[in-house]
Amino acid sequence: MTLRPLKSLAALLFLALPVLLPAQTASSSSEEVRLEKLMADSAQWYVPRTTVSVGFRVLSSGGKVQFGNLGSVAYTPFATGADRLYDNGAVRADAPRPAEKDANGNVTTTPGGRYPGFTTVTVNVKDANGNNVLDASGNPVTQQVTQQSGDFLAYTPGQTRSWNYDAASQLTSDGHVAMSTYSTTSEGAGFLKKSGASAGVEFQYVYTFSKPANRLQWGLMAGIALNGISSKTAGSVTSTLHTKTDYYSLNGQTAPTAPYTAPSFVDYTGADGTVYTSGQETTVPLAALPDQQTETATPGGATVNGKWQIKGAYYMLRLGPSLRTQLTPRLGLSASLGLAGAYAGTTYSVTETFQVPDVPTVTVGSVVGTEQTTESKFLGGYYADLNLDWMANEHTGLFGGFTAQRFGGYDQAVGSRTARIDLGSSVGLRGGISIRF
Repeated sequence: MTLRPLKSLAALLFLALPVLLPAQTASSSSEEVRLEKLMADSAQWYVPRTTVSVGFRVLSSGGKVQFGNLGSVAYTPFATGADRLYDNGAVRADAPRPAEKDANGNVTTTPGGRYPGFTTVTVNVKDANGNNVLDASGNPVTQQVTQQSGDFLAYTPGQTRSWNYDAASQLTSDGHVAMSTYSTTSEGAGFLKKSGASAGVEFQYVYTFSKPANRLQWGLMAGIALNGISSKTAGSVTSTLHTKTDYYSLNGQTAPTAPYTAPSFVDYTGADGTVYTSGQETTVPLAALPDQQTETATPGGATVNGKWQIKGAYYMLRLGPSLRTQLTPRLGLSASLGLAGAYAGTTYSVTETFQVPDVPTVTVGSVVGTEQTTESKFLGGYYADLNLDWMANEHTGLFGGFTAQRFGGYDQAVGSRTARIDLGSSVGLRGGISIRF
């Protein structure tokens, strides 16, 4: 094998180097220029596909509420066999007082009778002439004496010394006191209350699927919004008056002048002329249990004053296609139409009262106060948006436009009172800031 061919090839390559090196250098420079131009072109035609916006919304209406079956006030409850509290009086349980018992707890008084009260006082010792007896120092000599300071009514089984009534109209001709509790039932009264403007906040996400070069772009929009629900009304309604009356015997005694509260007392004057405050009991006892009971219903017999309120909020979920066209380099017009869902939660508050017949100072329902229930529902519907956006720069801009929505309704109740909450149809304005990336 000879090395002559290899030597000839090496000599040829050496002679060609001055030509190959400039050519390789020129090729590398051209590739770099091509890549830089490609990157510049890509930056020019790149358009963000995602738009996130946060803003406000003001709707023309927060819905409407139909309040129904109003004017139902329940009876004031009391415990049978214990204290009986009525709307126009009370009959309380009675028992022997401590002064009516001996050291062993035995009752010492006579039913239907009276018993004295005693007080220990310090008095000066008198001589036969009625003068003070003096000690060696010249001071009056004193002693402790017990004297009667009161006269009280004894405990009698089957009667009570603790009761009260409010009006003379409660007295009957046969010697009874009528104690009543009152309630009302609705006669179908109701109010329709439309809510005013409802302000809220919203968050929206749009992803564009079409080619950025297209004049009309389409994508998918998803969003969430929060709006309040508030509707209240007040007024008077006519209801059916229901009366439960218990009749208690005065046991043949004359009824004291109304209003009257037992036990009752006046001052007592002792044997020595001393006046003891509230030492003389003047209580007129009443039968502890009623002789009879009646129930009546009077249509239109009561005017119920009330306040009714629905308050809460709803979260709105939106999903639908989005269309957008570029009007100018900075202005764009977009629209969206799709399905919506609203998760609503509300509190229904009711305050209803009415005055007791013949006793205008007593109000039924004031003890119960405000009654409330809560309710939550998911409602289906749809929405539509039309917006104009202005881009301050490539990524940030402002938007504003119109929105419309429609939902159904649901029912809520407090006792027998009802409320139909209807979100219904509403239109409004929306606006905020948008970010594209």
